[in-house]
Amino acid sequence: MKKASLSITLIVLSSAIIYSCSSDDDTAASSDIQTSTSKPDVARFTLTVSAGEGGSVSTEGGTYDEGTKVTITANPKEGYGFAGWTNFESNSKTINITLNSDTSVSASFITLPSLSMLSSSTSIFTKSKKDTLTFEANVPGGFNKLEINLDNGDFEIVSQPEIGAKSGKIKLSYEPQVIVNVDYTRTIAGYEDISVSLFDSYDNNSSDNVRVTTQPEPLLGRNYLVPSHDTEFSRVKVDPYLIRYLNEKDNYSLGCYNNRNYGESTNHNENGNEFDLLRDIAFIDLNLDGYDDLVIHPNYWDGGTDTFTSVELPIEVYLYENGEYVYKEVMNQNGLPIKAKLVSQFLVGDFDNDGNPDLYCANFGRDSPPYDMEDSFFLYNDMNARGYFSQITNPHVNFGHNASSGDIDKDGDLDIFQNGRLPESDGLFDFVINNGNRTFSKGSLMEDFRVVTDNMNSVGYKFPFFQGIYTSELFDIDKDGNLDLFLIGHEYEDNSTLMPWIDSEYIDSFPWQSSSGKIIYGSSDNNFYQTNIKFIPTVQDRGLGLDFDIYDLDSNGQNEIIILRTGDSTLGISSDSPDYNENQNSTNFYQGYYIQICQIDNNRNIVDVTDQFMDGNGQGGIALGCENKNFMFLQIGDYDDNGKLDMYCEDSRLGPNFVRWEWNGSRFTNKTP
Repeated sequence: MKKASLSITLIVLSSAIIYSCSSDDDTAASSDIQTSTSKPDVARFTLTVSAGEGGSVSTEGGTYDEGTKVTITANPKEGYGFAGWTNFESNSKTINITLNSDTSVSASFITLPSLSMLSSSTSIFTKSKKDTLTFEANVPGGFNKLEINLDNGDFEIVSQPEIGAKSGKIKLSYEPQVIVNVDYTRTIAGYEDISVSLFDSYDNNSSDNVRVTTQPEPLLGRNYLVPSHDTEFSRVKVDPYLIRYLNEKDNYSLGCYNNRNYGESTNHNENGNEFDLLRDIAFIDLNLDGYDDLVIHPNYWDGGTDTFTSVELPIEVYLYENGEYVYKEVMNQNGLPIKAKLVSQFLVGDFDNDGNPDLYCANFGRDSPPYDMEDSFFLYNDMNARGYFSQITNPHVNFGHNASSGDIDKDGDLDIFQNGRLPESDGLFDFVINNGNRTFSKGSLMEDFRVVTDNMNSVGYKFPFFQGIYTSELFDIDKDGNLDLFLIGHEYEDNSTLMPWIDSEYIDSFPWQSSSGKIIYGSSDNNFYQTNIKFIPTVQDRGLGLDFDIYDLDSNGQNEIIILRTGDSTLGISSDSPDYNENQNSTNFYQGYYIQICQIDNNRNIVDVTDQFMDGNGQGGIALGCENKNFMFLQIGDYDDNGKLDMYCEDSRLGPNFVRWEWNGSRFTNKTP
């Protein structure tokens, strides 16, 4: 072995000597020697990649040079999540492997977590009230955590599975704070989507949106012993025509903007005509659950002016139940449906002081030739105790287009004003006084308004003062503790036109225009006197008053008087027909609308301030058919819950007649679609 080592050393040394002694000419020989050295072989290794059930991998591997870096991604199928690698330490779906030996790795997958609703403590969640939701959680990868996301309420996780558990129950407490996603034409209820994300131990998660129905808080303990004006407003803003259609009580078609029933072919009308008309709507909490229900009286109409309200139709009740208005058939104490030809106005109040809100139906009768009359009646609310309304006729007023109620004699119960029709022996033209126990008697608070109309009766009559009056309201506008009486009607008609049978020697002596808009201020002795009359300024071509509202529009502590007006037949060519309705085809009679706003001054005079409050106004001229935006009743409140006051049409919420004006901080601007 020593000799071998020596010989090798010598050879290397000899080579070094030769190299160092060579000249430049020997360069070629030197290169040949260098290139004669050999490069060692590179090692190669095999990578094997596989995927378990529920997914795939980006590569199946192969053979690679030593030191090669290979990137592998695990791809779960739908419904699966990544659950780790075999033979490789990583929780990431994407890994990098540097090959230094033969290697085999496998991706594992597992079913994603899932949720299913088990129960809810309620079918609808109420603002500021906690209720619970319960879910069943299935977590094959072992429970890790829970994430809840919502925008309009508060939540609390009451219970959840233990860490690592494969299944278990999740209970959430949910309390809505803001009601959103409300379709005001159908309901006061909205909904919220609650995002529930469930994570397993591999950080896989699945998210579900749980939609819950929400509603405002109940308004309990409402006072129904206030004037009827104060019970007219409601937070309910539904379209009554739509509610009837959704309950299959009538077709939904206003003929101007959609096909009947949104294209549905079923005929829901029960009265033999295409569809009914509506006049007034009562918002009343019949079952005292804190939510207003709807009472509607449909009016028969077959398209002709001579058949309007010619058929008696039943009064309909729609109870608010779990976010919907549901039709409920109601009867009177005799088991009969409650019918009328035309309920001109509903009054809501507790007329028998039993704690349940009742209805007074001010009925007109047939409002087309041959005109007839029908009795007005009370509907005492015995639904909660006996399941029906007790229908009792008011024997003191024959019929009329208006009524209002309030405690006029300050004895703790509600009295009624409803001016009747001739003859005066049948029509009251005064108040009906509440005697308790569901009994009323004729009042005599308007005796000062008697005037002599002929030489046969020196005492005189009260009826002339109320001729042409179609709208009334009771409200203490001057805040002196006495209710004031608001009246308006066909103010464009003078006394001679309204009462042609009275000789001019008498009618010219009347100290007032009977149909004009006016306030009669109340007195401490509960009587009304001619000396306390103040007249409302007239509006040209809009001399027909439909509705009174009293509201502090600009929040300055002073109430404004809002009068809804419409066309008065002074434009166009009036028909000679005794049927007023025919003038709707040739004049501005009941065409368009106008919102008048007034205030009272220090002397209780009525001052028109419309231009201070309205940026523009309603619709004038003659606008027949679909162009006519006439409506009968005005509501005041925050229609769209945006914090701004609105004035809007009560009659309908969809179609050409819906009107809305919104307060912008200084004036009302038109928001009509």
